[in-house]
Amino acid sequence: MSAANIDSGAQQAQAHPVIRRYQPPAGLQESLVAAAMRIALRVSLKPFLGPPWPFAVQRASLAIGSALMPQDGRAQVKADRIDHIPVERITPKGQSKKPRHAILYLHGGAFVAGSPRTHRSITRRLSALTDALVLVPHYRLAPEAPFPAQLDDCVACYRQLLKEGFDPSRIAIAGDSAGGNLTFMTAIAAMKAGMPGPASLVMMSPAFSLHPLPHSTHKERESRDPMIRLAWGEDVERALKVPADHPLANPLEQDLSRLPPSLIQVGDDEVLYDNAVWAVEAATAAGRTSELEIYLKRWHVFQAHASLMPSSVKALDRQAEFMKRHWAN
Repeated sequence: MSAANIDSGAQQAQAHPVIRRYQPPAGLQESLVAAAMRIALRVSLKPFLGPPWPFAVQRASLAIGSALMPQDGRAQVKADRIDHIPVERITPKGQSKKPRHAILYLHGGAFVAGSPRTHRSITRRLSALTDALVLVPHYRLAPEAPFPAQLDDCVACYRQLLKEGFDPSRIAIAGDSAGGNLTFMTAIAAMKAGMPGPASLVMMSPAFSLHPLPHSTHKERESRDPMIRLAWGEDVERALKVPADHPLANPLEQDLSRLPPSLIQVGDDEVLYDNAVWAVEAATAAGRTSELEIYLKRWHVFQAHASLMPSSVKALDRQAEFMKRHWAN
């Protein structure tokens, strides 16, 4: 896979954001699987995410679709619990000692669906690539648990990693979609609560705003997006019941002066594209290290198709490399 249109600069206080654009890799496997996945997502998933379907149907659709994704056999899964929160602890197979590094992975699903199980195609591969513990909380979902229950659960799991002796310089927080939002806000909330921030953040297709950003391209991209409908966002907003005056309600209004180094990945064919661009520009304007990778002709959280598509494999490889680059030894 080749990169083009690379904006480079110093890692700190960059004048311009670091933005890389990647064409899909050449090859029959990539092209055939990508075409098949587009059709499958558009026919079997997109119609069922959002109204008129109840959240139970949306959760089932996501669970069924994710169950078809291959998982990385190099990592093992163990169920656990942190207070009231069910979690999965994922570690590389054959590792006899406690991992020195940890990833807090926050799954997507628009705050109303998803679980650690639905994202194992990503989490097990990240554990194998980094030799790290990947801790995946089954945080509370809306509408049963309105905001900020989800964020509170994620912060509690970050605090638990610190209690277990993981140095913050050896912790990364990562997540996709709603989990990308939670990745961003967990770091901010943890630091506001007096905890040290993690070494880095990795966000896939983060959902920061349910409303169009200035100069938004969301309408043009909705027809190209094989997975996400804008009406789903409106459903989610009603379910979350976010108080407008809550200090952590709006990611776009946070102080980013202490934001850890961040990597954002986004598909060019998705309605949340502008959210990713906002993230890298806002972090850069705050003098923080941030990189954006745009995958052309790819869709929302295409990384979940790892083991099927070379582009998904490469994207997760780059995430692992970014985490390792910013972790202490």
